[in-house]
Amino acid sequence: MDALNNQRGSALLFTTVTLVLLLVFGGIAIDLTYFGSVRREIQRSMDAAALAGAGNLGFDDTAFPAARAAAQNYASLNGYSDPAAGSVALSLNAANDPNGQIVLGIWDGINFTSSLDGSRVNAVRCQFATTVPTTFLRLLGILNLPVSAQAIAIANPPLTAEEGTCVFPIALSSCPFVNAGAFSSQGCGAAATFITSSGKDPDEKAGTNTAAWANLCGTSTPSATETKAAVEGAATGNCNASCDTPQTGTNIGTNNGMQQSVYDALEQKFKEKFDPSVTHKVTDSNGNTVYDGPGWEVFVPVIETDCPPKAINGTKKIAGWSEMVITQVINHGDCAVSNPADTNSWPVCPPPLNPNGEDKVPNRRAVFGRYKCTFVDSVASREPGPRSALGTKLRLVR
Repeated sequence: MDALNNQRGSALLFTTVTLVLLLVFGGIAIDLTYFGSVRREIQRSMDAAALAGAGNLGFDDTAFPAARAAAQNYASLNGYSDPAAGSVALSLNAANDPNGQIVLGIWDGINFTSSLDGSRVNAVRCQFATTVPTTFLRLLGILNLPVSAQAIAIANPPLTAEEGTCVFPIALSSCPFVNAGAFSSQGCGAAATFITSSGKDPDEKAGTNTAAWANLCGTSTPSATETKAAVEGAATGNCNASCDTPQTGTNIGTNNGMQQSVYDALEQKFKEKFDPSVTHKVTDSNGNTVYDGPGWEVFVPVIETDCPPKAINGTKKIAGWSEMVITQVINHGDCAVSNPADTNSWPVCPPPLNPNGEDKVPNRRAVFGRYKCTFVDSVASREPGPRSALGTKLRLVR
């Protein structure tokens, strides 16, 4: 009987110890699972913050405060699941301490180096560290677990169009992005106006030309055949494969005039791409909306020109790339579509399309649009602010 009691006692002790161990390890697993969840959420917050910051970098240091503010804002919008202290509050670090939470710098493809050189800064690093309170690990004397995350996002202007992107054969002047002879962070949302010399009149209301037809295959004057093919290719996605897409720093041919067949093709394709129910929001460098209406979004080269630009002709150097929303096409003096949202072109649209428009200029041929700076969807399902410079490729690198 004593032996049987001893066996029962041993079994009870073994069962008790086993249950305690299972509870302890189960509790540890719960704490570690929660720890992993918090770390992923903080990493998501840093990804969003870095992308938002990089999305506001420009050509000079005037954009730095906006970049820091955007990073701080998107970090706070993407907190983690801790009822007591789940917010992520990053300090702005205006002095750019390399150990700060928001650091501006240069990414060379391998390493990140903090910097305040406005002409070279192309990256934002965001980092955050905190502690996660434990529940079951407290039984082992572990009250908190340290957790940290870091993200680096770069904003490099594209050297050329990405594979599969058809370049539209209109080149925009870089003047809206030039301040005191150097590239600046201004220019987003500027109006793009292109009226052929034959279509102008002495009392032109639409403003100075800021664009021209472009030869995407060389430095000679763009031909009607090549330009028409490029317009149709941009509309259908069948890019011109007869030449390589030009790169930033190379020269292309430009011309202020073009044969009627090109405008006929442009008018047709613009009508096909113009959907009144689909709007394109365009903002300026301060984030203010300057256009929110329908149009045809295209990818175009930005060229160096005299400032203010005159009739653009001859060989020009590509300064960068930008998205452009084509908002109106005028052919044979008539506007192709009804688009009152475009306050730049609508006043010159003649009746009957615009009853209050100016008188028809029969030989007028023109293109109107807006410089659109790049938007990037963050991994945290929130959209960072506009890029305060030319069209830019954003991505996380670490």
